[in-house]
Amino acid sequence: MAGHRMGVVGMGVAAFLSVAAPVAAQVAACAVPIGPQLPDLIMDKQLLASQLFASEESFSPKSCAVEEGVVSKQGKHIVLRFNTSTPNVGQADMYVGDPSLCPDLFEFSDCHQHLHFKNYTAYRLWTTVGYDLWVAQRDVTKPADSGVNAQLLEAATAADDLVSGHKQGFCMMDSAKYLADAGPAKYLSCTSNQGLSVGWEDVYGTGLPDQFIQMTGMPEGDYVLENQVNPAHSMPESDYTNNFAAVKFHYTPRRGNTPASVRLIQ
Repeated sequence: MAGHRMGVVGMGVAAFLSVAAPVAAQVAACAVPIGPQLPDLIMDKQLLASQLFASEESFSPKSCAVEEGVVSKQGKHIVLRFNTSTPNVGQADMYVGDPSLCPDLFEFSDCHQHLHFKNYTAYRLWTTVGYDLWVAQRDVTKPADSGVNAQLLEAATAADDLVSGHKQGFCMMDSAKYLADAGPAKYLSCTSNQGLSVGWEDVYGTGLPDQFIQMTGMPEGDYVLENQVNPAHSMPESDYTNNFAAVKFHYTPRRGNTPASVRLIQ
């Protein structure tokens, strides 16, 4: 299940070194690779497309969504809510362990008063033209926040082709089986034993805090919702090219008493 359930960050290097990885593990605590086999995180496109809807919601001045810039300001907003899931289809568990011992991966949220993953997923809302350019020119083998990818995202934002986006912090857990032959769940604690077993997925439902992108003021038209897991490549994977999923939809703003709506485009 999703994030907002973590403790206070610690910096103890000695404590980090003393944390034992699972037996026969290929990845040690804090997602440090120690063997040749690696995890492989993907986005579950089928789940992303399964439930997509517009919602009108109110945000107070002290709302964490306001303070952290998930919405532009206090008041009523139209937001696009959706599911996100990140299965591990690799050859090794993505082992994190105690997040308080992993300052490179986690940061403390003053508003939520717990740890957040720094770069677990990125949510992006594109115009169709902007998305097509991004797909044609990006380097899927490189992090999103550096090199040509960072330049493309900056240019798309300036051109209003990347119309909205934010990075979402999560707690990584075995939420549901993704592969039928997956073993038992191992990682079930946000505070002491985070990770993602091979064949399991971490699922974040539409009703969770910040599980949306702001649509306020957007004109009617076709858009693309893109999710990317591990966008900064801060965790080791055997394949970074499959970290993306995207769905195209048509958005209709509120008209009188008729609420805003979205329709998935196949």
